Amino acid sequence: MSRNRGRRNRRIKRKRRKGWIWIVFILVAMLLAAGFWMLGQNYEGTGKDEYKSKPTAAWKETAETDRQSKSQDESTSDFYFRQLSEEEQHIYMSLLKGVSSHRESVEILGADTEKIGKVYQFLLNDHPELFWCSGTLQMTHYPMAEKIELFPEYLYDNEESMRRQKEIESAAQEWLADIPENVSEYEKIKYLYEQIVWRTEYQEGGADDQNIYSVLQNGESVCAGYAKTMQYLAGKAGIFVTYVTGTATDPDTGETQDHAWNLVKCDGKYSYVDTTWADPVWTGEGTQKETIVYDYLCCPQEQLFLTHIPEESVVLPVCDAYEQEYYRKNNRFYENYEKQQICQALREDVEGQKSESALKFGSADAFGQAEVKIREEILPEMVQYLGELYGLSTVEYFYREESAFQKITIYWKYE
Repeated sequence: MSRNRGRRNRRIKRKRRKGWIWIVFILVAMLLAAGFWMLGQNYEGTGKDEYKSKPTAAWKETAETDRQSKSQDESTSDFYFRQLSEEEQHIYMSLLKGVSSHRESVEILGADTEKIGKVYQFLLNDHPELFWCSGTLQMTHYPMAEKIELFPEYLYDNEESMRRQKEIESAAQEWLADIPENVSEYEKIKYLYEQIVWRTEYQEGGADDQNIYSVLQNGESVCAGYAKTMQYLAGKAGIFVTYVTGTATDPDTGETQDHAWNLVKCDGKYSYVDTTWADPVWTGEGTQKETIVYDYLCCPQEQLFLTHIPEESVVLPVCDAYEQEYYRKNNRFYENYEKQQICQALREDVEGQKSESALKFGSADAFGQAEVKIREEILPEMVQYLGELYGLSTVEYFYREESAFQKITIYWKYE
């Protein structure tokens, strides 16, 4: 069990940048005349951004245009954009135009400097395709001119960014091509959930591990890369998925770390997805079972919030689509302990040579009764049945109880 606990520790340490974007703030004290001279400079041909945010009087005139522009762009999410004020939305659009074009700088006139970090964080949360943005934003403030000049930091130059973008688009096309035709939104989400797990190795400190390139090209990442890739691919598949940050706590050790996951909208209802915590788990001393944890596939907030706490700065919808929970959809959820139903489910798994049998219970009482009965009565019967069915004199299996989630999992071996 010590190695199982070690695996959970490793899983919980999935880093992401927390809080608002880091801003290097430079206050430039200038004479009033000099300030106006700076405003009058011609930046054409210098690589600096010609997109200048308008003064306060013009925000209301342009806010609706900005919102319409966002709504017409179906390839991107506007979940965070819509939580901003009119002033913040205009800053958002100016920054979006600038970083999308790899501009050296973006000018904002008359804006509150304290809002810049929040807006840039929200922008990157909405746009996983802006993988060339490091997340660092430098800022120079000209108070006399009421102007802020923003300098986004890029991970690569424009040419390298475009080369990598082609690689990402090619990989995304290959991933999405294997989605079966005429399947439900749930099946599409499940497909992407599984593919991200199978194709990605969790690895801290890897190259590009805060963006989608790490998953789609390098095949290794941390939670930020996992969640942004889910967001990016689902968006291309026509499904609403956005990026959520907060903290997650290991139920075994109580250790809390920064974390990132996804909010999804499936068949008109909201739920959560965490592909990072879907990673394979340790199933016994010296043995790692290549399986997927489905507890975090379209799960309701009641379940997710046992371990995950989102940041308070973002308004999230209620996620109570219990019918989308994996165990309910697959008839492995039990409100009460029912021996006959559980035995039938286990027999079906053994006959189909399933690598695992996962059972979830709707109350602590049902779970408490089940854990005793399954260990003492049902498991001996199933072990004997498996041995006779496959001609084995010795049957190996691993039994796991997770009281925090009211879940029992049995991992089977057939040789």
